[in-house]
Amino acid sequence: MTRERTSILIDTNILSKHLRSENRQVKELIEAGLVVTHPFILGELALGSMSDRTVKIAAFETLPLLPVADLDEVRHLIEIRKLYTRGIGYVDAHLISSLLIVETPINPWTEDLHLAAVAKDLGFLATPPFNL
Repeated sequence: MTRERTSILIDTNILSKHLRSENRQVKELIEAGLVVTHPFILGELALGSMSDRTVKIAAFETLPLLPVADLDEVRHLIEIRKLYTRGIGYVDAHLISSLLIVETPINPWTEDLHLAAVAKDLGFLATPPFNL
């Protein structure tokens, strides 16, 4: 019996570095069809400086998108999961909300220590190296 591989949501901090200097793990995960993204991550990438920006942003826009949680869902999550004073930002709270409302498991990969701690506490942090 084969085990289905879990999709990965790669945070902006890792994708930004990948756009400046290719990250082998990011490239392999994308090529394996294991990467999903979020509209807010695409927005953050669009605000960054990069060469060939139109081509690079268009490539990320072809990735499957997580749903965007509505404001009430995010506010409710902040309260019930006690995400306040954890050092994450509102975009991070949106990412966590989206990960909780999807039906299939998706793990975030981030270098943000606060977001990583929250994801770990919720039981869905992805850490490299990834076995493809």
